[in-house]
Amino acid sequence: MAEDSPARREPRPRPAEPAGRPSGADIGWGITGTMLSGIVVWGGAGWLLDRWLETRFFILVGTILGLTVAIYLVVVKYGAVDPPPGGPRPRSTTPSRRRSRPGGNAQTQKGQR
Repeated sequence: MAEDSPARREPRPRPAEPAGRPSGADIGWGITGTMLSGIVVWGGAGWLLDRWLETRFFILVGTILGLTVAIYLVVVKYGAVDPPPGGPRPRSTTPSRRRSRPGGNAQTQKGQR
């Protein structure tokens, strides 16, 4: 298998199959980074405007704008929820096509039949 490993100082070959799906932790860190960077960047721009114009409200406007834009970007990038594998769960029915009760058919609210 020496032909599969790269020679010294050569780049590693790319795999033929596409990259796998990211894990839940990867998605969580991506969302956290997007939210924090939006707040820091736009809040920082508001802070700079406050220092330049000698005001005190642009930092609040920048922080809220950054949070809003970050939420929008998170929804656009991660908003689609994949359906569970195998499709939707079928409803549990009895042979007569009536829905079954969680406790079974042996008891009713007032006791046994």
